[in-house]
Amino acid sequence: MALVGDDVTLSYDTKQLKDISEETVEWSRADLKPDLVHLHEDRRTFYKLQNPAYRGRTVLLEEDLERGIISLRLSRVRLADEGNYTCLFSSVHNQYTVQLLV
Repeated sequence: MALVGDDVTLSYDTKQLKDISEETVEWSRADLKPDLVHLHEDRRTFYKLQNPAYRGRTVLLEEDLERGIISLRLSRVRLADEGNYTCLFSSVHNQYTVQLLV
């Protein structure tokens, strides 16, 4: 849950007891076109395919990745940010959904 203008962190604990910083992590929203919110691979963020509404407002927390937790910080929350966010984590080929209420 977040208020308009707040920063919020969407997190999922993968239960991996290792550093996952070099894995591919993709956050998306199926109701958006393009649907990509944030893409992280090999300790780098790729912005080319990111939905313009999220440019400059997302960061994956490296310190959490080192503990097996996927945490996406979304800054300056907008009412339009409300919805279901899907996280795809490559090393276990699983996807997780987190709901953000604004």
